[in-house]
Amino acid sequence: MAGVANLFIRMRRLEESTVGKQDHTVISSGEPRTQPGVKEGCNTRDQVSVEWIDNFTCVGGVNVATLLRASRTALLERVFTLGANALLNEQWECTISGPKPVHNGAYKVQVRYLADATHSTAADPHKPVALDQAKGVPGLMTITKRGGY
Repeated sequence: MAGVANLFIRMRRLEESTVGKQDHTVISSGEPRTQPGVKEGCNTRDQVSVEWIDNFTCVGGVNVATLLRASRTALLERVFTLGANALLNEQWECTISGPKPVHNGAYKVQVRYLADATHSTAADPHKPVALDQAKGVPGLMTITKRGGY
């Protein structure tokens, strides 16, 4: 009898993993862009390509613009240690997975932010590029987890 129960448990887990992999939404900023005014005040020779990947678990909805701001801020804080204070050629990709019914409707979101870090005399605008393309899942988003999963 225990063997039959284990078989049902395995089937359920397999079903959950297959269903979750089919329901992915990928949103992208498109081609790399630079915020107006930033490029004029920087030395284009001293650029370092950087990439930041953030993983979030959200409940109730997904506000992509908020998650992009959080990821960009984290990336900018990281490049400050390299002597950079601005980002050029910014590009992002956001993958939304879920929700799985057995996990209380939680969405798993991965934000991948790419840019070139440099030093600029112009102030950084502290906002991601192409926010008009940041479409999410309607609802009141609550971030329950940030980091790797």
